[in-house]
Amino acid sequence: MNKKQHFLTFFITLTCYGVSIAPTVLAQQVVNVDNQRPDEHFHKASQVQLQSHLPNKSRHDQTPQTQNISLTAEQLLQRPDLLLRALIPVLRNNDMRGVEILLPIYEKLPEKDPFLLKWANAILAKKQGKLTKSIRLYRELIAEQPRLQPARLQLAIALMHNHEYETAKEQFNRLRAENLPPQLIQIIDRYIHSIHEQDSWHFYSGANYLRENNVNNAPPKGTKVGGFTPSNEPESAEGISYFFGINKTWSIKDGFFAEFNTDINGKYYWNNHKYDELSLRIGLGGGYRNAKTEIKLIPYMEQFWYVGGENAEQHAKTLHRYSKTGGASLDLGYWLSQNWKISTEFEYGEQRYLSPERKKSNGNLYSLSNTVMYFPNSQQYWFVGADFYRKNAHWKANAFDRRGVRLGWGQEWPKGISTRLQLNYAKRSYHMPSAPKNAIFAPSFFKIAQKNKEYGLNFTVWHRSIHWRGITPKITWSYQKTDSNNPFSSYDRNRVYLSVSKSF
Repeated sequence: MNKKQHFLTFFITLTCYGVSIAPTVLAQQVVNVDNQRPDEHFHKASQVQLQSHLPNKSRHDQTPQTQNISLTAEQLLQRPDLLLRALIPVLRNNDMRGVEILLPIYEKLPEKDPFLLKWANAILAKKQGKLTKSIRLYRELIAEQPRLQPARLQLAIALMHNHEYETAKEQFNRLRAENLPPQLIQIIDRYIHSIHEQDSWHFYSGANYLRENNVNNAPPKGTKVGGFTPSNEPESAEGISYFFGINKTWSIKDGFFAEFNTDINGKYYWNNHKYDELSLRIGLGGGYRNAKTEIKLIPYMEQFWYVGGENAEQHAKTLHRYSKTGGASLDLGYWLSQNWKISTEFEYGEQRYLSPERKKSNGNLYSLSNTVMYFPNSQQYWFVGADFYRKNAHWKANAFDRRGVRLGWGQEWPKGISTRLQLNYAKRSYHMPSAPKNAIFAPSFFKIAQKNKEYGLNFTVWHRSIHWRGITPKITWSYQKTDSNNPFSSYDRNRVYLSVSKSF
């Protein structure tokens, strides 16, 4: 077993004592030595240094049976075992002053553990205000040792101080899934509460590279049923999808808040512009939240622009107002326990199309989504969800109900690899046939209400230590398939795309 594995994979309790380090300029500086091997877990509440603007936490008593030994830096260099026993708890407890004292001594050892050096430099960079460097080093540490909970907690705190609140909150929630002492859970909850009280503006953006082989969801080329052939064939397109959002929360009192958000989403295909699209959604509402519960009601207005798709001219490029929707969304999230969370989302909207030929599709829409998430530990999560969506329309052939289920799994693997897998299945049932039964020039499947079975698979992979200015590239493979009793509506799509996103 190498030195890193020996000191970073398990705890063996030994007799605890202290050591006093007396280099020339720090003759009376005392650093407590926890005579235990470092642990990847919190078997006791770590004495993490909290910043003054965060809620205070109670101090835990030091181990009562200690013995102080006075050693110079030169003497300590002759006893690497004592130096390690002093350094490891300093790292685990986020003791910045201890790192400043011990790191220069440890760096003089002929054999140094690169992992411990990186951890010490991450703490030192944070103390020096170099948050970007500190966060990068912490990410590399966790990529190498995903179960190193003290480093994950220190990463979450550094992210919070760097105003990366959503990413910090994600790390805190991952830690809540671990079997931590109640005192530490309370500390994490106070950090989450502090994040909720932040009233600054939050911005987020991202883009995906798209390479579509069936951008218009057409049936396979050559489809022919009963002498009828579809009017469209699969079209390819290459471009990007993008999004940009702004969120602002105003804390009111006792956990209540007001919220404003704006979201822009679009697709731009440089070799097939007639499928370009753009949407703008603005919401203003409010809600209540604490460390375990969040509920909010957000009325919204949404505008959608579209070049026209198959109905547009071959070289059309101009976006036109296509539809507008007004409604409200109600979101509820609740932590059932440290490992289980449930989320419910309900949305109602009134949708209106602007072109005369599309007005028969005007109507309201409802959606209800329930998701249960399970976090067995900080490196893994599972979720299962059920969805219902109803689209009403003046012409009932355009109205439908969609019922679906989802199953997903996220995992942080050794060597810095992370993956996310999601499987979807849904049934879509239209309310009325698109042609009457006595229609002469219509295929038979137009004379029955359309029913679809929809399948989906998304697999995303990325490396946690590969990032630039807070941006981590991710590669996604997406597969969609629709089986329908209308052969002209059956299709499949298979694509791989690169995505990047950032919150700031």
